[in-house]
Amino acid sequence: MERVASRLPTTLRAVWTVVLSLAFLALAPRAWAAAEDARLVDAVNQAMSEDYPGNLGEARKKILDALEKCKGGRCGGASKSQAYVALGMVQSQLGDESSAKASFAEALRSDPRAKLPASGTTPNIKTQWAESLAQSAPPPPAPVADEPPATVAEAPPSAPPAAGASLPPGWKSREAFDMATLAVRALGAGQFEECVEKNRASLEREDRPRTRLVLSRCEEKIGKYLDALKDAQKALELGIKTRDAELIRFARPRVEDLIKKMPHVTFVAPPNVTIAEVKFDERNVPLDALSKKFSIDPGKHHVSAGGLAAGVPGGMQDDYDVKEGELLTVRLSLQPQPGAITKGQLDCLLKAKNDEEIKQCVEKSGKSVVVKAALENSGYADTNHVYVFSPELIASVASPTSGWNIGGSYLLDIITAASPDIVSEASHRFKEKRHAATLGGGYKPGLYGVNVGGDVSIEPDYVSRGVSASVSGDFNDKLITPRLGVHYGHDTIGRGGGATTPGAPTPFDHYSKTLDNTAFDAGVTWVLSPTMVLVTNASLTLERGDQSKPYRYVPMFDPGISGQVPVGATVDLVNRFRLPIRPLEQLPTERNRYALGGRIVKRFGNSTLRVDQRFYTDSWATKASTTDGRYLMDLSRHFRVWPHLRLHAQTGTDFYNRAYTAFVDPVTLGLTLPTYRTGDRELAPLFTATAGGGTRIALSSPEASTQFAILVSGDFMYSKFTNSLFVTTRSAVYGTVGFEAEFE
Repeated sequence: MERVASRLPTTLRAVWTVVLSLAFLALAPRAWAAAEDARLVDAVNQAMSEDYPGNLGEARKKILDALEKCKGGRCGGASKSQAYVALGMVQSQLGDESSAKASFAEALRSDPRAKLPASGTTPNIKTQWAESLAQSAPPPPAPVADEPPATVAEAPPSAPPAAGASLPPGWKSREAFDMATLAVRALGAGQFEECVEKNRASLEREDRPRTRLVLSRCEEKIGKYLDALKDAQKALELGIKTRDAELIRFARPRVEDLIKKMPHVTFVAPPNVTIAEVKFDERNVPLDALSKKFSIDPGKHHVSAGGLAAGVPGGMQDDYDVKEGELLTVRLSLQPQPGAITKGQLDCLLKAKNDEEIKQCVEKSGKSVVVKAALENSGYADTNHVYVFSPELIASVASPTSGWNIGGSYLLDIITAASPDIVSEASHRFKEKRHAATLGGGYKPGLYGVNVGGDVSIEPDYVSRGVSASVSGDFNDKLITPRLGVHYGHDTIGRGGGATTPGAPTPFDHYSKTLDNTAFDAGVTWVLSPTMVLVTNASLTLERGDQSKPYRYVPMFDPGISGQVPVGATVDLVNRFRLPIRPLEQLPTERNRYALGGRIVKRFGNSTLRVDQRFYTDSWATKASTTDGRYLMDLSRHFRVWPHLRLHAQTGTDFYNRAYTAFVDPVTLGLTLPTYRTGDRELAPLFTATAGGGTRIALSSPEASTQFAILVSGDFMYSKFTNSLFVTTRSAVYGTVGFEAEFE
């Protein structure tokens, strides 16, 4: 072509150049449109082949994104029709019938020859397509130029019509028209607040979809995205209902644009938090939908929440500045309310077992000192004719606001017994009193605390003294509380039945021996949830000294007889076959005890389950397991009851024998005794089952500053001794009646 052009005269060459340029300008848009059509068709085919119908949300997004790029007439009617058919099928599968019909109607307007594909349709899709096809008709004429809400033209009239002038077609209210005209003028002048005010006044008099579209624009300008979307959606719905193609053409992109710009908020509660209330800008958020995404306006927002964190009442308040299109995730990390819950209260709350005790801790927020006192009377009786009566006085003073506490107790045991395990035959009945007292205190002003205490127990022939100390700390927002403790005890063991006064104890300066014990224990409290607490602990006790009973005699048997002595042999049978010697009990002078245990407390509405498990072994080869469970039920604000079950089983010590053997040398008449020997059936194999329960009756309301309550409990115990003399079973009852008082 260049060779042909070069042979033309100069004037013709110029004309030829102009013709070629005009031809290029005419053909370029068509080529561009063809490329856009191909892009749109490829995107639709990809969505329908890869995502439909398995991933409908993704398919819908791809088609909408492809249609978005077709704005401004970039795509042809045939390709847009194909895209809207596909979009309608996706919306129908999503259950959005109205949107599906609107998309099908748009497909028919883009290309009246549009059809459903041969595959991928459902009965619902076919029905909705048929309805859209039946309703399809040529679009109504464009709105008149002088209609004030010029959403289409975007050019408001210069002024409202003169008084007495006729209204434009379709308008019924002069006031509504005038307000809408002023709103459009305010929009053009950038006076968006006035635009909103005038439009709303117009809509109160006459509801017109184009007025809502103008209102939607003004609401968006002042940051009211939720209201803007609501009005745009209503305008679109009216456009679809009236088949107003021009209105749909402007309303649909507006709705889609607002959806993309809309910020959202969602809420996340940590595992240890129970939420009771959440407010977003002073409006309650449904607690069962916190994880959902809520549409919100951009700008500043205020969030407040309340509930329990690790069982401790707390709250939060915070302000957020949300940007357009942002997803705000609010973490509901509750903190103790300043001035309402103190450090001492937090420690109280972690120890609380039920809602009432939690409430009591919280109500003491302003109290500096709390005084508690209790008087309990306990009794014990068993089938071995052992009877014990034990009154006890307990008192404490604590400051929840400062974190300190001090308390003590005094116990008197009055014992009457005639037990066959004390001597080789049934003993005479004896009476004895034991006085026991404890005193201790602690201080925990913050995350760390210390406790110290002392105890003393005095019997006529046995005195025990001890001191203890422990430290504890709170970690991980009080979800983990470790504790370390130590106790040292020093016992002096004497002998009853003095020589000068029968039945009186032998003075310690004539006869006594000592027993020292040192116990180390470590534990951790784990707050697993607002309604569940786990306590784990381990202990080591070192005993050094002779703890043999100085009045317990052990029967001895000839080697040929010992194997024939039956379990539970009576006193007469033992006396008939035993050797004439009666050596005293002799136990090892060292004993190491090891224990591992745990307690789990779970709250269920108005009830609490508490289960304890302990495993034990020692250097005497004893192994034991103890399981204890209580289920506390709050039947009312004043009345609580609980059943109680306990199971204990153990093996005997490695030196325990039912019938010990002594050897007598026939020549020298020398006597050989077992190094270690005992008649204590508590060192033999046994198991014990306990069942009972109790109740607590509050005599005053929980809100009263002075609290009174009565406590009653009782248990029945059955023990089985599988390898002991004299006694094979034992039944016992144990009960307590107490009175509690609390003063602030």
